[in-house]
Amino acid sequence: MASLYWRFITYGFTASLFPPLLIALYFLRNKVRQWRLRKIRGPPPESFLAGNMRQLYNPWDGIKFINNVTKTYGRVAKIASSFGEPRFLISDPKACTSILLKDQDSFEETLWFYAVNNSVFGPGLLGTMGSHHRKQRKLLNPVFSIKHMRSMLPIFSSITNQLREVLKAKVAEGSQELDLVEWFGRLALELVSQGGMGYTFNSLDPHDNANEFGHAIKEYSITLSSLVVFRNLYPPLVNTFSSKFLKYAASWVPLESLHRIIHQTEVMYVNSKAVFDEKKTLLGKGDEATVNQIGEGKDIISVLLKANTAALAEDRMPDEEILAQMTTLLFAGTDTTSSALARVFDFLAQHQDVQDRLREELLSYSEAELGYDELVSLPYLDAVCRESLRLFPPVPLITRSSLVDVSIPLDSPITTADGTLISTLFVPKGTDVVINILGVNRDPAIWGRDAEEWKPERWLAPLPESVEAARIPGVYSNTLTFLGGARACIGFKFSQLEMKVVLSQLIRTFRVRQSKSSEVVWRMGGILTPSVKGSTTISPTMPMSLEKI
Repeated sequence: MASLYWRFITYGFTASLFPPLLIALYFLRNKVRQWRLRKIRGPPPESFLAGNMRQLYNPWDGIKFINNVTKTYGRVAKIASSFGEPRFLISDPKACTSILLKDQDSFEETLWFYAVNNSVFGPGLLGTMGSHHRKQRKLLNPVFSIKHMRSMLPIFSSITNQLREVLKAKVAEGSQELDLVEWFGRLALELVSQGGMGYTFNSLDPHDNANEFGHAIKEYSITLSSLVVFRNLYPPLVNTFSSKFLKYAASWVPLESLHRIIHQTEVMYVNSKAVFDEKKTLLGKGDEATVNQIGEGKDIISVLLKANTAALAEDRMPDEEILAQMTTLLFAGTDTTSSALARVFDFLAQHQDVQDRLREELLSYSEAELGYDELVSLPYLDAVCRESLRLFPPVPLITRSSLVDVSIPLDSPITTADGTLISTLFVPKGTDVVINILGVNRDPAIWGRDAEEWKPERWLAPLPESVEAARIPGVYSNTLTFLGGARACIGFKFSQLEMKVVLSQLIRTFRVRQSKSSEVVWRMGGILTPSVKGSTTISPTMPMSLEKI
């Protein structure tokens, strides 16, 4: 009995030492990594707990911080994550090519990225890796093909026309100041839900002001960014405890952002599940019911559900994953598209001459004449979209983690703290690298001295030889806006078509001007969002003056 007692005491004492030991090993690993990377220059951390993370993702000053770090330390800088963990901020094009393409098997999304996205969206494109991720993309690729985009044009045009009629009614008595980002959020939700899911949320109903799903989507990224200091703690928690327990425990944590994330996650899941259940019911009724729905059964979810009936196992995707794809695409497609549209209209409001020139090009065609080929080939419309996405990519930063020790080449050698010039960067296993999309897209050595100016005309003439020479590894227009490699944005053609359809209809109908009473500023976060200077609300807002021409 005494032996059993002492054995229990010994085991209990050993177990009590385990958590502190893990924490000690974590800090020791960080110290070792810091020593190995000590010669790489970078800004001092704000604090040991936050590192530079609160500066990097500061809603109001994050973009300024990124620009200052890039100008001060060059294309590679060492920054600190929470608890002093070192990472790199990289905008060197050759290094980005290595990370995203040549050595992409040596890098993956970070553990927190997978853990968070799997918890929020399920095992969709944002929550899977390796062969699992490649299989999902293979099944989804046909739905994002050029051929399929052509069939989406009438749907996009009809949805945009619905918004146009709503806005016409609002400005029927003259110029009005409207929160355009609210309407772009509703529009983007309908574009992706009807064009991608064959389902309508009736988001453009002018009498429905709730739009809870749209608000949850638009507020999610900025809310998550406010928890950036704690995100590295999430993977071990989710691997140790059940989601039910974590949700219960989180309800007791006095952190408003955490409670908002839980609510937003529930709203997105409930709405996505409702769409999925309806789609599955329609599919079960046969071909006639499928053809009569929005998109005639050619949407993403119908295609995936039909694939589940195929004889070949490799062509199937479990229902859990289809639901996850739906939630992922509704979020990603709505948030990034509404942000991009808001940014373009913000630029056009600031540059009336560009707006006039764009309107002139659009009015040279009737709407009936603007088929797919004509729309995508309009030179000035294309230039406006390219320049807006270059200068302000909706997603400004993306993070990868090294799976092994790896040395990546640099296009521009950097000077270390001891004055040594190095042209190869050593990245130890487990080190995060933050790809500075903003930095690449605005690099004056690539784009010229006017790199930080919004000039659509730059796309109407041959680009500088330096742009081609940089060999930026992106899938879109010599930029990293939609990334590159195996995890490039699968819906970038979808997004481009959405933007051009919306601009082609709204700019020919309305003139947009800056608000006389409010200054629009752009907040840093996982996705760039507009707000009013001095505002404390988390919801994106962009008041603009609108008048019918």
